Amino acid sequence: MENEKKTCDTSRRDFLKKSFTGVILGTMAASCINVDKLLAAADTYEVASGGAPKTFSLSDYPDLGSKGGYAMVTSKVIVINKGNNKFTALDMTCTHKKQQVEFDGTKFTCPGHGSEFDKSGKVTEGPATKNLKSYKVDYSADNNSITVNM
Repeated sequence: MENEKKTCDTSRRDFLKKSFTGVILGTMAASCINVDKLLAAADTYEVASGGAPKTFSLSDYPDLGSKGGYAMVTSKVIVINKGNNKFTALDMTCTHKKQQVEFDGTKFTCPGHGSEFDKSGKVTEGPATKNLKSYKVDYSADNNSITVNM
């Protein structure tokens, strides 16, 4: 057997170019694949509480006086009268991409990607997978007011 030396026709510069190109293409491909995982992780985000309970006089919100009535009590919180002095308070931030949802009196719709939620904030159509954030509401007959525990 003869000792044969194998030679490589690839220069150092060509090797580095090809290696660098491979790393860049691999990174780009991996980032495209993992975007869905990153977005799925964002879907688990829960809207943070704002702090102390806030009390609202129902006389300031006449639409809340009857069943089915609703009113925005803050820029992001809506209260809906369920009847029999029961109320629902929901954060109007979509749990999918954090856009503000719109309410038409029967359902919430996200203008960004079309997620839909019923009057109780429950997801009825995706892409959102989490319900709207809800807050406990206490009614006071003495003061004719509601307290939203944000």
